[in-house]
Amino acid sequence: MTTVRLIFLLVIIAMMNRYGIIYRGAEKKRNAGLDLENSDIDTSPRDKGLSGSWRLSEVSEFSPDTDEEGFLTDKKVTDKHQLLLSFFPDSSFTRIKSDGSFESGRWVYDDSTGSVFLTIKRKTEEVNVFFDVAANDRRQITFEFSPQVSLSMVEFGTGIPRFREDPFYAANNRWRTKPAQSESEKQILARLLNYIAHNAYILKTAQIRKQDYVSWEFSKGIIKIYRSGIGIVRPENIPAEWIDVFYSKENALQAHAIFEKYLREKTYKGKATKDWVRDDYAILSSIHNGLKQQMAKTR
Repeated sequence: MTTVRLIFLLVIIAMMNRYGIIYRGAEKKRNAGLDLENSDIDTSPRDKGLSGSWRLSEVSEFSPDTDEEGFLTDKKVTDKHQLLLSFFPDSSFTRIKSDGSFESGRWVYDDSTGSVFLTIKRKTEEVNVFFDVAANDRRQITFEFSPQVSLSMVEFGTGIPRFREDPFYAANNRWRTKPAQSESEKQILARLLNYIAHNAYILKTAQIRKQDYVSWEFSKGIIKIYRSGIGIVRPENIPAEWIDVFYSKENALQAHAIFEKYLREKTYKGKATKDWVRDDYAILSSIHNGLKQQMAKTR
């Protein structure tokens, strides 16, 4: 391997580590996944359906300035805009930024005009939609908010038949909604349970989609993923995005302590399968069930 190719590979690995992306390596060619039903998903990149998750790839903003020939200047911005849009068959959608901010709403696609109506908090906006295929053969869509501003998004994850089990479905992201006041131990535990379920669904959908990588870029938190093992990040390393979903840092640390205590005192009795995605999903499911039983006993 040449020096240039080696440096390029190291840069890619560093970027994956920074954004919480784990490759499945040699496992990607086999499906040793969970016993899941209805896994025959149409992943055609030319399918014009909006269902699935889309990651922002580019923002185009036309400047009022013109070039020498009198054309508007096209400025492309990519560095500071990290966004994930997910559309579901029940006409709901979610919008998540990598800083942890989260919103949900309703959507309706109009075939006659080629536009989608997005409604959030009683505000509806009509946005033109253009379908294409990206260079990596993934589906690509462009949302044109105005003649001056458009967003290009590449498919992050295909839609799944049991869409309510998608990690970015609204009900699986209740843990992101910041409360207006300090929460009780039971409320904190409920928030923690929803967060754990969200992470379990990340692994489950990776199995359904037969992904060769698993990303936590939009799901930063306290769960530490190992190959066939689950751990917890140290209190001093808890992401700010996760702390901010709680009423206070004290409440966030309380949730961390509950999870840490469970990991320390309980032992997972399942067997490793050599498929770390399957194994970690089973471990998280076991933890979720155990803490759910604990919550039933909490006042």
